[in-house]
Amino acid sequence: MNNLGVSSVFSGIAAAYPRVAGAAAAASASGPAATAATATSPIAQEVVPGAGQSGALPTNAASPSDESAADSQAEQQAQIQRQLSQVEAELLRVRQTEIRELASRDREVRTHEQAHKAVGGQYAGAVSYSYERGPDGRLYAVGGSVAIDTAPVPGDPAATLQKLQQVQRAALAPAQPSAQDIAVAAQAAQAMAQARAELATETVDASTGEDDAATVIRDRTAATADADKSLAVYRQVSAADSPAGGSASPSVQTWA
Repeated sequence: MNNLGVSSVFSGIAAAYPRVAGAAAAASASGPAATAATATSPIAQEVVPGAGQSGALPTNAASPSDESAADSQAEQQAQIQRQLSQVEAELLRVRQTEIRELASRDREVRTHEQAHKAVGGQYAGAVSYSYERGPDGRLYAVGGSVAIDTAPVPGDPAATLQKLQQVQRAALAPAQPSAQDIAVAAQAAQAMAQARAELATETVDASTGEDDAATVIRDRTAATADADKSLAVYRQVSAADSPAGGSASPSVQTWA
């Protein structure tokens, strides 16, 4: 085959595939260096478009599911905070209520015991209080007592009678006497009846008339009946008002 035939064939290929033919011609003319150049030619880029690109989404883009989870977590935290606020408000309310009740009890106890002390006078001892510490750290009086002397005056029924009358008034001095207060008043009434009986006996000894003796006996009987009646009333009131295990209210205590 002559060169003219090859040129004719090559010309036909070049006419059908001008770009491929051009590349082949360049490779034939330049050798290995031209072949290497064709690796980065526009033809290679067209054959493998976008080579080396992964096509993945940017890593910093948040998906809708992530945003929904974040919103749900924020709502839960807000709900927990609201519940904590409600609990704190309720605790504060309970604390303030307890403080008010303790303060009221403190005033009541101190007024009660001071009434015993004021009326009892020389026969009343020192006031004693029992305390409870409130939620604010302060001590509040919740109970109290006053020692009072109910012993008879030796050899002097008249002085004993006068003393016990004051003791009885001291026991009943508070606006709301406790069961123990009523007990002391009843004991004083009984001792007063005995003091009157002793006075009546002295009168009988000094008297020589039967009429006077009969009068003294009647007075003694009436005084004893009054004392028994007072004691019976105390027992009824004590049984009705005193809680099991004793009263926790302020009281007068006796000592001989």
